[in-house]
Amino acid sequence: MIIRATKQLLQLSGIPSLRNTEEPDSPFPGEWYANLVDRFDGKYTAIHFLHNPTRISILVPGTDLNASIPVLKERAMSLLLRNGYGRLLFLYSLESPPSIFATNSRSVIASMNQMRYGIEYHLSMPELNEEINLDEIEDIQLQNLFTTKEKKLDFSSANRILDEILSKEK
Repeated sequence: MIIRATKQLLQLSGIPSLRNTEEPDSPFPGEWYANLVDRFDGKYTAIHFLHNPTRISILVPGTDLNASIPVLKERAMSLLLRNGYGRLLFLYSLESPPSIFATNSRSVIASMNQMRYGIEYHLSMPELNEEINLDEIEDIQLQNLFTTKEKKLDFSSANRILDEILSKEK
């Protein structure tokens, strides 16, 4: 499992910033990009993991990347099972040992920054931190539209990408 984290997250976690410019040759197992998100009042922080290329979002409370990896695996399995994509679990290789690097794709980070506003809005809606429902926020992100590289003015979502992969697996 390849995890690419922002410089800020690597520093907070005490992990040295290593560069790896290799691009994966197939969409799976892919890479997980990691960045911090928080409530507007700063009282709750989570790590936002975005899988490239399927664009599924996983939120893990806290700021320690090392401690969040086992939770990432559990929450990713839960998201896929909860939304009917359990047959795709094996493709993600969630049980493989993690390799942590610095980010290498400005376009993925730009996408994450756009997603960040919606995530932070949903984190800030409940009055109490205990009322934050990360599952609900992840499900919303699964349906959010984004532009694709293939065609101008063409939109997709993580749901659509997963549905296409699922239809090819049949």
